Amino acid sequence: MSNRRIAIRRRPEERGQTIVLVAIALVSLLGMAALAIDVTTLYVARGEMQRAADAAALAGAKAFVDSGITTDTANATRQALAQTMATSVINSILAQNKISGAPPVLAAAPAFDFTRPGNPQISVTLQRTNLPTFFARIWGTKLVTVTASAVAEAYNASSSQNSTGNYVPVTPKCAKPLLVVNKDPVSTLQFVDPVTGAATATEIGQPLTLTQACTSAGPATCTKSLPALPGTYYPAQMITANPGNLCPSCVGATDYEQSIECCDFNTYSCSTALASAQVDMTVSHGQLRNGTNNGVQCLINQPSQDTLDPTSLPGFTAGTEPPRITATSGPQSGNLVTTSRSIANLPIINADNANPIPASGQVKVIGFLQLFVDSVQVVGNQTTLTTHVLNVVGCGNSPSGPVSISGGGMSPIPVRLIHQ
Repeated sequence: MSNRRIAIRRRPEERGQTIVLVAIALVSLLGMAALAIDVTTLYVARGEMQRAADAAALAGAKAFVDSGITTDTANATRQALAQTMATSVINSILAQNKISGAPPVLAAAPAFDFTRPGNPQISVTLQRTNLPTFFARIWGTKLVTVTASAVAEAYNASSSQNSTGNYVPVTPKCAKPLLVVNKDPVSTLQFVDPVTGAATATEIGQPLTLTQACTSAGPATCTKSLPALPGTYYPAQMITANPGNLCPSCVGATDYEQSIECCDFNTYSCSTALASAQVDMTVSHGQLRNGTNNGVQCLINQPSQDTLDPTSLPGFTAGTEPPRITATSGPQSGNLVTTSRSIANLPIINADNANPIPASGQVKVIGFLQLFVDSVQVVGNQTTLTTHVLNVVGCGNSPSGPVSISGGGMSPIPVRLIHQ
């Protein structure tokens, strides 16, 4: 039995139908591939746009901190300054957050909400209207619009007395172990009202000289259980230097000095506790003088520290411009900056003329000073810091809650995204 080949011949019209079906399948496949590519492109662009909107909103909230509006909440002039600063900084960073290679634009002017005392909010909406498609143009769609919004706020616990119910206390992530007496030596005003926990808005932009509080010279232990003089600071007791500290190359040997030089991660927290901080009652006058002087010099990089233009501060206080800080080293040398090694957070304690430091050394943190440290020097036999007040943060009237907000970076006034 021989093998036989059977040839199947299709009619011409059948072959044509097959070709049409194959062509339709290829077109459908191409369409799905085109859709997948364009959808992926739009998905990536949407993620980039949301990140750009988040960054813009956070930058605007940071401008609230720099303007002082979180402390001086009812000042209409400072509100206008905050809006100008926030809009300016948002416009300046748009080019740094590109969407598929091109910067976004503001879909509308940023929206500001100053109705929450001490906690202003900013809403930002960004868009790109000319995002190109690759294959959708086959159906006539060449360009598409991608939009994203974000809301951020700055949080100052000082204004909690204006709120109902509990609020979340603040614990700055980076504070120095210099505990400041709650009274300005020039204005004689308290930095923080110990009853309401509210900050004194009039202190913003003012010069402040701080001198070590220690009455014993030489190797003797400092006497601290005396009336706490305005404009003085006490050393916080150091258990050990935190291994997570971020330190410059000039870091010193002692834990106290290191905690001044570094971004000290040991916590200084607003609390209802009567003793939320501990004054070091064993350090000698010379140890305090030398440790503070060396530590602050390293911290601010003296004698090459950043500079603050003092002529900008009267305008800053009046609400016309932010402080002008010029970097003197690093990649921004010679440029105006909003962050600096010379900006430091110091805890304010519940001590003044009428409230001496107790013999136990236990004190309560009732707020924080954000200072620009112009210089440090030994005057007489005391280490003195020449500073300007950038912000005052009070602990409010009911610092409670299961957790605390940790203010990162250089400010005890944290900023956060609250909505996307």
